[in-house]
Amino acid sequence: MSDATMILNGDGIAEEASPEALEILGVTLEQLRALPAGAFSTATPDPEAGIAFRRQWEDQGSPDIGGETTIRRLDGALVRVKFAIAPLDDGRYRAVLMRSTGSTEAAASVYTAGDVLTEWRAAERLLTTLPPGSPELEQVQSDIDSFRRLYQELFRSKR
Repeated sequence: MSDATMILNGDGIAEEASPEALEILGVTLEQLRALPAGAFSTATPDPEAGIAFRRQWEDQGSPDIGGETTIRRLDGALVRVKFAIAPLDDGRYRAVLMRSTGSTEAAASVYTAGDVLTEWRAAERLLTTLPPGSPELEQVQSDIDSFRRLYQELFRSKR
């Protein structure tokens, strides 16, 4: 699997992106660099909510975060993605994207790395209780694989 990664500056504007990330977003690197932070949001940005979220996140030490959301590409297409964001030592951020099979109508979720570990462990425990071959087992295994890939990507960003 190829890495869909981006490097974001401190204001959340993209500086670099892999071809895989550009494909998910449906833009060229030049287009991406020209877009403001939040350009792929499906909702009208709320600057006050964004400032409050950022302040709370920074007050917690800016931990690695992940989540799942729906983006609106410039062509109008809705795409569900899982994401992980990790601060880099130079004040920038590394973001990892993955397509998700979740509904584009589902609410966005954001969680810290600690939350991911908790959910990962819970999914592994649930996995042992599900019947072989069941759709639920396949979904939980898919979730576990996604957690693993996101963690591996975040770990690589720390090196």
